[in-house]
Amino acid sequence: MKLTPRDFPQRLRQEGPPSVLLIYGQEQGLAARQALQVRRAVVSVADEEMDAESHHGADLDVGRFLSGCNAFPFFAKKRFVLLKEADQLAAPARDALLKYLKSPSKSSVLVVLAGPLEAKNLLRKTFEADKTAWCLPCYPLEGRELVNWLRSSLKEAGFAVDDDAVSMLAERLEGDARNAESELEKLIVFLGERRRVTLEDVLESIGGSGTQNGFTLAAAVMGGRTGPALTILDGLLEGGEEPLMLLGLLVQRLRRVIQGAALLDKGEDQERIAMILQVFWKEKNEFFTQARSLGVRRLANGLLRCQEADRELKSGGEPRRVMERLVMGLARTMSAERSSSSSSASFNPRVTWS
Repeated sequence: MKLTPRDFPQRLRQEGPPSVLLIYGQEQGLAARQALQVRRAVVSVADEEMDAESHHGADLDVGRFLSGCNAFPFFAKKRFVLLKEADQLAAPARDALLKYLKSPSKSSVLVVLAGPLEAKNLLRKTFEADKTAWCLPCYPLEGRELVNWLRSSLKEAGFAVDDDAVSMLAERLEGDARNAESELEKLIVFLGERRRVTLEDVLESIGGSGTQNGFTLAAAVMGGRTGPALTILDGLLEGGEEPLMLLGLLVQRLRRVIQGAALLDKGEDQERIAMILQVFWKEKNEFFTQARSLGVRRLANGLLRCQEADRELKSGGEPRRVMERLVMGLARTMSAERSSSSSSASFNPRVTWS
């Protein structure tokens, strides 16, 4: 049974976790967070030593794994079993997991974690078709989903947040949820005893972070400033920033401008677009100038460049060379003579990543 990240928390609260749950997708930070929610719903911190265990798919001991799934709990009502990296299971181990899925133990909850799985993947297809197991995909949060996640995370920690502050957070923290959680922790430490997050707090606490610099890189690229963009990139790479994270920030920026261009082309009101896409008020002029002048087709070509860079990085390409070529190509494209109207407004900005 396939769920969405939006439905998952309420379903977990109302029904409790199922006997078996698959969590997969590109957004591994979010996947780990969801798995932790299930863990906390099954066993307390005090009972973890006796009633929780984890296994890795790459070197899974099938006998020990199945024994753990079928064992009875010591103190908790059920045992918690975590299987990480399930996309790396050897065929015999995968078959053993699928056989267990047909008749899972009622004394334990098994959470299966995996990276991105194609629609035809046997593991994913089987979990989606099963009426009792849950299947939860985790993709990068964007726009309003990211805003809601940030607001909810701060609320759980006991903080209220102003609208302009959460919009700025969403703009700065696009990318892996683990990075976002790290920055939220810094923000909470910065606040001290105060329980309301303002725009000034956000600017002061994360203004100099790596994500902010990544945002600056994206702004320089979209503005067609080739020299400054390459300089910023060099500094980020020297500082240890992950190329894939920087690539993700560029993709996020391109997608938002594409969506803005497509909505403008359909005649949507600028203020409504700003609300839908969570465009911070200070960036509205630059954002809508780019959305109007660059055109959807040119921006879409930029996404295709990013997709190719993603493939090169994941296939062992030299990171600095790949990113320099990407940044230079994108910035030069954006600085070329800009079209006055958007074309191909029906282009789907959600590129499928390998």
